[in-house]
Amino acid sequence: MRRRDFLANAAFAAAALPFAPSVSKLFAAENDSKKILFFSRSQGFEHSPIKFDEHGECLAGKALSKLAKEIGYEVVSTKDGKIFDDDLSQYSAFIFYTSGDLDKEGGDGQNPMTADGTQNFLNAVRNGAGFLGFHSATDTWRHNTGYKVDPFFEMTEYARMIGGEFIIHGEQQEASVEIVDDVLPSLKARKPLWRVHEEWYANKNFAPDMHVLASLQTADMKKEGHNKCYDRPAFPCIWSRQEKKGTVLYCALGHNNEFWTNGECDDLLVDLIKAAVGQIKISTEPNLTLSCPGANMLQSSWIKGLVNTSD
Repeated sequence: MRRRDFLANAAFAAAALPFAPSVSKLFAAENDSKKILFFSRSQGFEHSPIKFDEHGECLAGKALSKLAKEIGYEVVSTKDGKIFDDDLSQYSAFIFYTSGDLDKEGGDGQNPMTADGTQNFLNAVRNGAGFLGFHSATDTWRHNTGYKVDPFFEMTEYARMIGGEFIIHGEQQEASVEIVDDVLPSLKARKPLWRVHEEWYANKNFAPDMHVLASLQTADMKKEGHNKCYDRPAFPCIWSRQEKKGTVLYCALGHNNEFWTNGECDDLLVDLIKAAVGQIKISTEPNLTLSCPGANMLQSSWIKGLVNTSD
């Protein structure tokens, strides 16, 4: 019997019987394999695109749900850290727009992740689930060592996984993004240089094994006063890397509501989701030193008079 006929007959039988748990499990199993977990807890600063409304929804979550649905995926959106204590095998990928130490109280007041849940999440990625972080995902579980470049294995386990760590940011400004790898159609359409207005995170501690997809070109950025943090060589702003079996991606964009609502970057969002769930095969071949030489070159003169921020 063909599978489609079997399912049709099974559904008919289910309607005729008072209990049909096997049929329910059959359909649930098919749906579970097409889920993405969007986690937006803020133990630190909470950005406006991830603030929940009275219906428990946020702008980023709505955009991701709509776009993921177009490629056959359901997005489960939550700020509750306890979700990671559950079975995570039902999720093909995790998307984080987070800040702070997610295993601690504070911030938006939502439940923190437990120690077991944190390890459960990291293990899920290492066992093959995709991971995609946006904007303040690098301002999550960081060491707060300022302008010191930390040895890779002294960084937090999460920071090593995502591949970079937030220091500070200056004022929002338009800057050039160089497309290093155009494997994503949305990036190919924007090459070689894409002008973007954003709150640019000055990240550091870049994973030596990362594959840079796009880099922030700092040469023509404002560098006076609080913008001194951009007085450095170009550094990655969209990248991928391999965490054992899992593909990890990060995109520095997403601070402003418009990124999630005006549709101008929907193609990029779709491509990143596809890459996270494996629909686009993305390179994780290390190219940091070739594409962004001096990316971790931080000016010692920055330290005096500058205070780290996370908003």
